[in-house]
Amino acid sequence: MRKVVIYFLGAVITLCLLLGVLSALAFMTKDLDGDYKLVATWGERGEGPGKFVYPAGLKVYKGEVFVVDVNSHNIQVFDLDGKYLRQFGTEGEGFGEFKRPWNIYFHNDEMYVAAYENNRIDVLTPGGSFKRSFGSLGTGDGEMEGPTALTIDGNDNIVIADFYNHRVVRHKPDGKFISAWGVADDVSSRLDRFNYPLDVITSRDGKLVYVLDSGNERIKVYGSDGEYKFKWGGPFGYNTLITYFHWFPFDGWFSDPKSLAIDKQGKIYVGDASNKRVQVFDEAGNFISAFGGTGKDEFGTIGGIDVADDGSIFVVNQPTRTIQKWQYKP
Repeated sequence: MRKVVIYFLGAVITLCLLLGVLSALAFMTKDLDGDYKLVATWGERGEGPGKFVYPAGLKVYKGEVFVVDVNSHNIQVFDLDGKYLRQFGTEGEGFGEFKRPWNIYFHNDEMYVAAYENNRIDVLTPGGSFKRSFGSLGTGDGEMEGPTALTIDGNDNIVIADFYNHRVVRHKPDGKFISAWGVADDVSSRLDRFNYPLDVITSRDGKLVYVLDSGNERIKVYGSDGEYKFKWGGPFGYNTLITYFHWFPFDGWFSDPKSLAIDKQGKIYVGDASNKRVQVFDEAGNFISAFGGTGKDEFGTIGGIDVADDGSIFVVNQPTRTIQKWQYKP
């Protein structure tokens, strides 16, 4: 029996050493696309115009960059070159007030706010005037806990990442509950479960919804009909021992992914935080390229990402409390 235990422990140690060597080799040979150039950076740590305490969500709308500062309970607005324009939002639990908002989404000239600690979705004008709200704390139909992102599919259904309930919930345009993907408080790597879903986007035609199943380090894709379609991520779309090394920058694999975005051509951008890069895919999940910086330009924890109409990519770099603007310049 003792020999069996010794052999088993030896095998485990050997496997861990092998994974460590492979991980280091993969990390050192990580291939980043140098045609993506960092062209501007703005922001700093602090409170006040142009400063952030903990920025998270980011969206580009009508030529302006909206940045959600979670811990300042407000949304700041900049032009595409980083010039501060205005801000709105005050801390509170009343309608039109924010308590740690996380992300936003624009649709039909309305701004939807994932009100993280208010446990609801607020709908405002792009200027910040309150219009309506739905949702409350809980695990039941129409309830949520810590919504972090939302999108609207081709049927005008509102799809919400219900972070602490480990599920994704769907609502009608009037806020009425439709259904949920996953089961509240049932955390698993099973195909029909989630582990801290953090972000969600819709395909160009509105027929597909991409969910960042962050804790499982994968992307799961559903149809606007509510049916599961496909997934990708690594290894094999599940979070297993190998990913805990957080050093495997293989194409299409993730380590602590934080955010999603899609551009006009249908390219999908994934903030691969622990690998300090942004990966780019097509709508079928096929890897295209990856980019990131070095030295002072290198990504830390990546917050929100979005893409302007001209192709400029805006990324929240959370450790430095800055916004980075990237452009593809072959």
